[in-house]
Amino acid sequence: MDDDRKKSIKRNVKDSIFVSFFRIRENVLDLYKELHPEDCEASVEDVNIRTVKHVIAKGYANDLGFTIGDKAICLVEAQSYRFASLQVRGLFYLTETITEYLNEKGQTVYNLKAGDVPEWEMYVVCTGSAGEGILRLDHITRDLFDKTALIPIQTAKDGLIEEYIKACHIIDSMADGNGKYARDAVSKALDACRDSCGRIGEFIYSRRSEIMGLYEQYFDEEENRRACMIGMRKEAREEAQIIAMEEARKTMEEDRRKNDSLLESAARKLLSKGMQPEEVSDILSLPLERVTALASGNPPEA
Repeated sequence: MDDDRKKSIKRNVKDSIFVSFFRIRENVLDLYKELHPEDCEASVEDVNIRTVKHVIAKGYANDLGFTIGDKAICLVEAQSYRFASLQVRGLFYLTETITEYLNEKGQTVYNLKAGDVPEWEMYVVCTGSAGEGILRLDHITRDLFDKTALIPIQTAKDGLIEEYIKACHIIDSMADGNGKYARDAVSKALDACRDSCGRIGEFIYSRRSEIMGLYEQYFDEEENRRACMIGMRKEAREEAQIIAMEEARKTMEEDRRKNDSLLESAARKLLSKGMQPEEVSDILSLPLERVTALASGNPPEA
């Protein structure tokens, strides 16, 4: 449960950084040029961000979608693992994006001709330690889970993609040496992003209050859990003490009854040998009235 919670927080932080950074058109243009260094003509005015918020009323959302004028539709996902359903998701996102594009142009699928829809491309930025880098969905196949449709591509050294992957590594390692989060560990990670992750690192640092807020709930939960554990341990100790005292009382009571039984048995033997009650009382340190009662055959109740 705790590990799942930490993974969820890290995933939300990384997703939030990616989505927020690429809400800025200048950043989107730089990403496009990193993917298409051959295009020297694209400008900020050509960028139209089309990130999908809802797909076919099911609440699906992609990380980044945009068009460059009328020549390209680009979809980009950021993931910590290589998910198998990229083609399926791509179909959903493409449908929604192309529908929006056609609506803006006043066109429908029934009056389209060649060249009316820009070429599309889809990428996934892999940030996990296993197979990090960027993959392009080269085509959609009949087998929608065909992994050969994904091909790795090279991007610029120290570009936005490399900066983002490096920042994700820092975020993934921001737990302390005991595998726990602490406010100072998160703060140091944000400093490290600023110092070593270029523009994305500076962006992360500028959003440090928001990012810290995502962790604050976890910190509060941890503190509440620790406080609860301390309370439970205290309650358990108190309960154990009560049980131990009760057991000790029962043991002492049992020992007392056994001791009384032994003393009475010894008193009867001495009385049967003709000793006087006074003598038996003195030898066994029993009350005289008790010994007298034993002598008369009417032992007192314990």
